[in-house]
Amino acid sequence: MKIMIVDDSTEICERLASRLRDIPGVEVAGQAVTVADAISTVHRLKPDVMVLDLRLPDGNGLELLRLMQREEIRTRVIVLTNYAYPQYEKRARAAGAYAFLNKAKEFGQVADLVRSLMTVSERSAEKPV
Repeated sequence: MKIMIVDDSTEICERLASRLRDIPGVEVAGQAVTVADAISTVHRLKPDVMVLDLRLPDGNGLELLRLMQREEIRTRVIVLTNYAYPQYEKRARAAGAYAFLNKAKEFGQVADLVRSLMTVSERSAEKPV
């Protein structure tokens, strides 16, 4: 499973990448720190999952989610933010976010969500066509 991390904090990116690399079958395929970089990287890498911060130097994660929705990009997005307010969660989910997590309280749940997505993917791959 290919994962992409979009966050302007080097520390957060490193912590996330370290946790996710510990999961067998996970490849942290790329990182981006801006909306512009994230757009080009998601097109190039076609990740299965993106971990996305809402606040980025050149815009916000909601813009990226909406663009991905318009372009029918099927990457599952886990929003991980310090701005975990209900109104942002509602907007993120409306724009296609798979999950919405509070960076301060739910950081550790990212790995659990990735594991659950891997299990769902494996089950789907096992079904006969």
